[in-house]
Amino acid sequence: MVAAQHRWTEDDDVVAFYLSRHGTRRLPLMEAGIAKHLGVSEGSLARRQANFAHLDGRPGLPHAAKLSRRIHQQYVRATEAELRPLVLRVLGQPKIRAVA
Repeated sequence: MVAAQHRWTEDDDVVAFYLSRHGTRRLPLMEAGIAKHLGVSEGSLARRQANFAHLDGRPGLPHAAKLSRRIHQQYVRATEAELRPLVLRVLGQPKIRAVA
């Protein structure tokens, strides 16, 4: 049985954006735990971070999703101190899965 494809949310993308810039040093979870919390594979999370790196002008993966481009535009000037509380809020909430 094939698992349903993850539908990235704004919260998921804010987390990936934060990780692409700041890593996990100031977070309560490492990337494996964050990926599990978001319901994605570590590879999927890494690719999303690479999309954000590319949007920042660093080496990364092109072809970012429209949602990722919008999140990048919204938070491009945000500091680590501004983004971290948003990420902690997402990581502190139980993830609600949509039933298909």
